[in-house]
Amino acid sequence: MSIDNSPGSDSSPSYTNGHGVIGLDDGNKVKDLTDLPNDLFLLITSYLSPQDCVLCRRVSRAWLSAFTSPDTSWNFMRWHFARSREMRWAAEELGRKPDWARIFAKVARRYYYLRAAKPRLVEKVDVVQEASGLKGSFRGVAPWNRWLRWNDNTAIFQHRDPTWCMDDGLLVYQEAVSERYVAYDLETRVRFEVPFDASDKTVRRSRLTSGVLVIEWCEREPYHQLNDRETVHRHFATAFDVRRHTCSSNTSSSLELQFTWDITFRSEWKIHFLGLPLNNHDRFFSAHTSTHYALYLWQPNRSPWGEEDPIEQLTIWDISKPSAYRPSLDPTGANKPAPASGSENEGPTVIKRFTWRELELLGLRQRHTPSLREVLLDEANVYIHEEEHRWLAGQHSSLSPPRHHQVRCTGIPFSGIGPRWFDECCADGDVHMSFCPRAGSLSRILGNNRLAGSHGVWPGWAPCWRHEEFPYLTVSDAVDAGAGVRVVARQCFMMEALSSFVMPKISVQEERDGGSEEEEDQISEVQFADRMWWELLGKGKIAGDERWVVGEDGLGRVTIVRF
Repeated sequence: MSIDNSPGSDSSPSYTNGHGVIGLDDGNKVKDLTDLPNDLFLLITSYLSPQDCVLCRRVSRAWLSAFTSPDTSWNFMRWHFARSREMRWAAEELGRKPDWARIFAKVARRYYYLRAAKPRLVEKVDVVQEASGLKGSFRGVAPWNRWLRWNDNTAIFQHRDPTWCMDDGLLVYQEAVSERYVAYDLETRVRFEVPFDASDKTVRRSRLTSGVLVIEWCEREPYHQLNDRETVHRHFATAFDVRRHTCSSNTSSSLELQFTWDITFRSEWKIHFLGLPLNNHDRFFSAHTSTHYALYLWQPNRSPWGEEDPIEQLTIWDISKPSAYRPSLDPTGANKPAPASGSENEGPTVIKRFTWRELELLGLRQRHTPSLREVLLDEANVYIHEEEHRWLAGQHSSLSPPRHHQVRCTGIPFSGIGPRWFDECCADGDVHMSFCPRAGSLSRILGNNRLAGSHGVWPGWAPCWRHEEFPYLTVSDAVDAGAGVRVVARQCFMMEALSSFVMPKISVQEERDGGSEEEEDQISEVQFADRMWWELLGKGKIAGDERWVVGEDGLGRVTIVRF
């Protein structure tokens, strides 16, 4: 504080309070909140809600200057939104000198709608629909023939794959009119073309994860005749590297980073040596990371010698090496690079095949009553998730159903050599209706909570999230573990059958800091309006993070709910 006490001076003493506001020390009287020293100003404003902090900017010019100063705005972010994406990725995404005042207002608006489970903006995208015949541009892999049945009421247990996929704010889909594949950046609302020619192909599944887009597809025209009634289509998988990088700003004075996406071809490989019929009987489940790809194959036995058990096989590829070779353009394989040559053009290679005998030894053979739900991977292991339910019916349902809802996971090394990992939970419950012992605080202790850790849940845990509120069934969820935010969709089939007033629900869960090391973090949950189920769960899948949630409505359009 600088005070002018020179003789003859009739001006009042002045000072700077630390947040950019010049005040007058008139008899040491504080006339406004902004006249306080900076530490007292921050102490008082720490009790304000994020919305109040933004509204205070409208009081006067002095308040606008005080509540938008960089230091004050950064403290507001630290107090209210310490786990937000902007705070976690400040160094990588916000440039040299972030505009914290603008960022705080943006994040405060987002969390206002997120914590109220209300959409700020709903956007619709028309995408290609799944074809019923053989000549369509998308024909998904059929799920198992099993569904929930209680008395005379039925419900879907496992949905078909959607025609789109999403990861890290990038939505990949096939346009309804042009049928070209595009990648839509939800942050910048800019679309990028995916270099995949779908004109003569039928896509079976697409998946984006770990910075790699994998599209599984087959040729629309059959390759050869399998028997008198069926034809075989050659099936392939194409991988693309998806990378976000900084680009030059439009204005040289801008200090914020600008981003764009590069989508480049990595490799293509054949996922079945002969091919598969396009029907609802032959099935395959797959997963991939940035370096490996796994595919479980299940086919009805067409042997004329009377064998009945289906053909099963689990194959692991190393897809880390790029290659320009495309087996779809070389039916005879004459130009295929030599295996194990060590060249950069070697491309994907099979590192392990588990035959039906090995799967049976590992306890993973599915036979005629399959329970496999999904395949997952990490750096060195493959995990098979399976589930059974008390009320399952259909051709593939178990002949000896569990007491409630049983989930299990079996993990095996890629090499097949080493110990087998096994984890199981049946949600048996007790008289207090505590069906799953891993729900609530215990899940955080065990480390299998879907909001725990920056990398989410280890894939070796059994998928207890499916029955965490039994008899409710968790259909799908979108988890942003870094932000401590989860959007979860649940359906109680039994209660809906008993009463028309019981509706499925979509909720927003947020993990809040308990306030001290002794206090446990709290999970708050707010429910969306009932109509949002129809808007988002048309295909039983949602994706997203703290900024948005993406699903498919009852008419087959992709719905983007922005917060």
